[in-house]
Amino acid sequence: MLPVVSRASGVYVYDEEGRAYLDGCSGAINVNLGHGVPEITQRMHEQIDQVNFVYRTQFRSRPLMELAERLSDLAPGGLNHVEFANSGSEGIEMALRLVTLLHSRRHNPHKCVVLTEEPSYHGMTAGALGASGHPLRRSGLQSLLGNQVTVARVRPTHGALRAGVEEWQEAIDRVGANRLAAVIVEPVGGAASGAVPCDREVLRFLRSAADEQRFVLVADEVMSGMGRTGRWFGCDHADIAPDVMVLGKGISAGYAAMSAVLVSDEIADALGRNIGSLVFGHTMAGAPLAAAASLAVTEYLVQHDLAERAATAGKHLSGLLETVCRRHRLVKDVRGLGLQQALGLHGDPERFPGISLDLTEAARAEGLLLYPAGCTPITESVLVAPPLTSTDEELTELVRRLDRALTLLAQPVPEPVAR
Repeated sequence: MLPVVSRASGVYVYDEEGRAYLDGCSGAINVNLGHGVPEITQRMHEQIDQVNFVYRTQFRSRPLMELAERLSDLAPGGLNHVEFANSGSEGIEMALRLVTLLHSRRHNPHKCVVLTEEPSYHGMTAGALGASGHPLRRSGLQSLLGNQVTVARVRPTHGALRAGVEEWQEAIDRVGANRLAAVIVEPVGGAASGAVPCDREVLRFLRSAADEQRFVLVADEVMSGMGRTGRWFGCDHADIAPDVMVLGKGISAGYAAMSAVLVSDEIADALGRNIGSLVFGHTMAGAPLAAAASLAVTEYLVQHDLAERAATAGKHLSGLLETVCRRHRLVKDVRGLGLQQALGLHGDPERFPGISLDLTEAARAEGLLLYPAGCTPITESVLVAPPLTSTDEELTELVRRLDRALTLLAQPVPEPVAR
């Protein structure tokens, strides 16, 4: 039975029994500033005392306008049009609607196939889940998902964790330029692959192919965006700008429900109308309270240069995890970028998913929170993604607890005897 939460502060969460848990996965890889940051909560208090909600078709709000400007300034390329939703799943749904409307406006209704990767995960709403390469999360829902989105998938070669340029080229050719509407890609993998980065050359290839064949390149940066990987966005590692970028999780750092869809000038011009009037939205999307929280988070990230901190801390964490990898037979590799990392595990096909859940429970017993990941035995893993504000001492303590959890599951490899 799960413990009952009492309070949280910094990188620690406490239950009603007074036990402390080091948050080694930032909640669901979204509590990027840690818990209870006064600079954020104060801004939220100020906003709720003024106005917490107005409907977006009746009023604009100053925090939302400033947030849109901040995000466009941080984003690569000409992603100057921003619309808001409540979650990453809703953001992907909005991107799918934009893609469909765009090709309709361009009089290309047969460009209706969305190409995604397996493994990938883009959300739990019907369109987003239908476009996800995550068989476990689609299991039993085929009748719901079957007619939601026309999807093709690219898969890596046997033994590989992400598809390469050759696999993407073959999949694009198979769909055909006259039918391919969009490619949705995770620049750095999340729940499906366990933090496996997309090869930089793949991202550059997809950018070039999108320009040549007139499909929309959608970057799912719900998890990897806002500094998590050591750059502001995962796409920055390949120096490319997508046509549409979806943000979530870290945009509000767990303080409110918020996501954003950033759209290029070219697409906005082709649609010919205000994007918000085309894609509709949800009642609470972009509410002033959520906007104020997200604006405060974004300003905190910039002021404290937390993307750079994630890059530096990520190197330190990676070294610590490599030591753990050598000590424990269950661990096969360390992967990821910045503070979006994972331990790849030797999964058992007969009881998948199994070892990632076992390790998550063992870690909880040692006062450490981890996030199970992977959608196949080869991708089975646990995400290690602490807040971007974590100190080196906190990262060291994280790995101590992780080492103890792994020891609970299996005896470590003996240290070599010095001669």
